Amino acid sequence: MSKQFDFRDFLEDQIKKGKTEWGSRSELIRFSGNKANGHINRVLKEYENKFKFGSVIEIKNKEIYKYFKSQPKNSLISVEGAVKIINKNLPKDAQISETIIYNRLDDPKFNINNLKGQTLDNQVSKTAAYKVKISDSFKEQLRKIRKPGIYLYLETTQIGNTTLRLKTNDEYGNIDRSFPPNENSFKIIKKLINE
Repeated sequence: MSKQFDFRDFLEDQIKKGKTEWGSRSELIRFSGNKANGHINRVLKEYENKFKFGSVIEIKNKEIYKYFKSQPKNSLISVEGAVKIINKNLPKDAQISETIIYNRLDDPKFNINNLKGQTLDNQVSKTAAYKVKISDSFKEQLRKIRKPGIYLYLETTQIGNTTLRLKTNDEYGNIDRSFPPNENSFKIIKKLINE
């Protein structure tokens, strides 16, 4: 059995044991008893996405930064939800809590999109506009805006509120946004699709 084959087995074994967090790639290679060479590096590259390299805090920070960067600018985020999503990408022995998210929200180096943690106060005020009864005339206005490439419909949220969902094709800018179901939203939508 060749060393290179042993290295592949070694990597599989480390994944099964949950030992996927290493200070560096060379530390992992050395620990396997191999020396870095072209073949070993190619094998490691195949498995690279199953391992995290760097110190624990670097790994956590990288995942938090990646999550923050993926969020729309100036938006509210559910801190509890962020923790669940980020923890899916972290090794079991490097899980984060809500505290680190709140700390990183206060750090402009991480919070490049000016995100804010969602609190009960701002959550309730944000959802009030979605708790409305939809009239037939509103539905008729919605139908008038629809045309090929513009998909506009009412959607029920998980908490039972109603949202106005706009999806467009390439011709209209590939928009996928939701709005409160009100007259002002119609004005915004018309402006977006006529730009």
